[in-house]
Amino acid sequence: MNQQNSKYLMLIRPRSFSSNEETLDSNGFQNQFEEKSSLSLIRAAVDSEFTNMISVLSDQKIDHVVFEDIEDLGSPDAIFPNNWVTFHDDGTVVLYPLMSLKRRKERRHDIIVSLASFGFSVDKIIDISNLENAEHYLEGTGSMILDRGNKKAYACLSPRTTSEALTTFSEAMDYEIIKFSSTTEIPIYHTNVMMSLGEDTALVCFDVIKETELSLKLRSDLTQSGRTVIDLSVHQMNNFLGNALEVQNNKDEKLLLMSKAAHDSLTSEQLAKLSERLRVIYFSIPTIEKYGGGSVRCMLAEIFLKKDK
Repeated sequence: MNQQNSKYLMLIRPRSFSSNEETLDSNGFQNQFEEKSSLSLIRAAVDSEFTNMISVLSDQKIDHVVFEDIEDLGSPDAIFPNNWVTFHDDGTVVLYPLMSLKRRKERRHDIIVSLASFGFSVDKIIDISNLENAEHYLEGTGSMILDRGNKKAYACLSPRTTSEALTTFSEAMDYEIIKFSSTTEIPIYHTNVMMSLGEDTALVCFDVIKETELSLKLRSDLTQSGRTVIDLSVHQMNNFLGNALEVQNNKDEKLLLMSKAAHDSLTSEQLAKLSERLRVIYFSIPTIEKYGGGSVRCMLAEIFLKKDK
């Protein structure tokens, strides 16, 4: 069975961070810069939040690689690499179609090549980004929550997660697709803000799944898998509690990574249930969340590629 929790993470240090105007209409979690806001001050705050996150990852013995954004590319969302690439344990790398023109610059083959210098093996690249030409989009593990062991992909449909692109992924990677709609006024742009799936835990905002039958089936599937299922309120979802990621450090400890805002929204009962299975680690990233419209999980691309010892 494929491993669900990654032992290696990839991050991109941003150089051109800003509130991407091309994604504002589809991302209900994102805010525009206020007129009085200083871009240089905001970028300094983002750099500080990112640097602190890297420090915490190191302190927690979580193996990671950091690549530098290329400032000349002008990629405002480069800090969120999980949208353009996924890495799989059979040596496959998948590149995805992105809705925003500015975000398409984030797909960097030099990064994939560079992973070899860290001992990772890439055997095959599947590039489905040409779906952009037909306006079909699928933004990696933002759009899909992958159950790698059971080869299932859960997806909330939105302008940035289309049925046609899901079918292409399914055929290329032999995954079963479970797709649903959201009840929110603005469709939930990425599934990973309302759902997180780890080896031991599942955090889901069932209240925003439009199809009752699918919601019940999802709950049943997750419960039967032996995971601790945490029901999220819409308030908690809006504080990015669904945007968490369960990982494994180099001491084989299971950790659940989330932002401070997400952590602060947990009830004491929820935290106690989670703490029975793993340790919860949080990062303070308010500037990234406010203007980027994404949180901790969006910043982490899991590397499941085989690695030389």
